[in-house]
Amino acid sequence: MMLSRDFRMIMAQGEPERLWKLYGFSKPEDLILEDLALARGVIVTEGPLEKAEARLLRSGNKGLIRVRQCIPELGRKRFAIAHELGHWELHKDISQLFICTSDDMIASYKSSEQEGEANIFASGLLMPSNLFQKNIVGTVFSLNVVSKLADFFLTSLTSTAIRYVSLTQEYCALVVSENCKIRWWYGSDAFKQVFRLSAGTKLSTNTVAGSFFSKGEKPKGPEEIDIEAWTEHISSSELSTFIEDSIYMSRYKRMLTLLRLP
Repeated sequence: MMLSRDFRMIMAQGEPERLWKLYGFSKPEDLILEDLALARGVIVTEGPLEKAEARLLRSGNKGLIRVRQCIPELGRKRFAIAHELGHWELHKDISQLFICTSDDMIASYKSSEQEGEANIFASGLLMPSNLFQKNIVGTVFSLNVVSKLADFFLTSLTSTAIRYVSLTQEYCALVVSENCKIRWWYGSDAFKQVFRLSAGTKLSTNTVAGSFFSKGEKPKGPEEIDIEAWTEHISSSELSTFIEDSIYMSRYKRMLTLLRLP
């Protein structure tokens, strides 16, 4: 019987915590994904894949995950494996085959229901909420902090930033842009109550990211930027500036931007 959407969401959030307790993990280095997968009945291999980041094939209680062999970053590769394990644990009654692209693994969770659930599972497995929250106490949302967290959790910069945003009470957001336009964004609950950004919007040259694409001016670290340079949807006139912290990811020709209130 197919599980309900609500129940799968509960599973996506709770199952990673159960697995950490079941196998006695206490720190990120304990989580050897290939070993965990094998314990769950899944073999992980690397090999060529066209137009896909990873693939899961299920046959009864045995499975095979193939990860694209030329994924350059360890954190991205680990997220791909964890994502497919999410399908394995959550979606056995939905499909016996999942082929997942890099867009499916964008941690905005705005893709299909199943892909979003697999992303939530992967994020929770790689960065357990209790351990993650312990490590962000007293920090502010910045590339320096997110980079250190990514090193600790063995995750990508993007997925780590999304995890920070999803667990914090700060007014902050992650924005990914390319060709001087917002590709996608993900804001904290507090941020989304006040601000709205739109995918496809052209970046203002008054933003650090927009200035890079339009003028070739490289980011120099966190800068104070007028809020109106990023969004016109402001529900409080008392707010006037963001702290923008941007970095250009040359391999993907995209800008990763962290926004927060001062």
